[in-house]
Amino acid sequence: MDRIRESTKVPNPYHISEICILLPKDNPDLRGKAGYWGVVSHVGEYSCTLQTWDGDYTVKIEHLKLLELLDEDCQFM
Repeated sequence: MDRIRESTKVPNPYHISEICILLPKDNPDLRGKAGYWGVVSHVGEYSCTLQTWDGDYTVKIEHLKLLELLDEDCQFM
């Protein structure tokens, strides 16, 4: 998988201060964290650091999903 990713050079779609949800999939380090959301604080080539209520998690981009909020939703946050 890493060799394929390196050869195709898919850009990281996430940006600092976006809100994302963790998707644990098969990552044992994220077990019990399904549905956690947080703010992207660092963007790497193939990973992001997500600040959540209980700590920071640096995860591969396939373990994140962008939480798309409308302006009305943000007024209550």
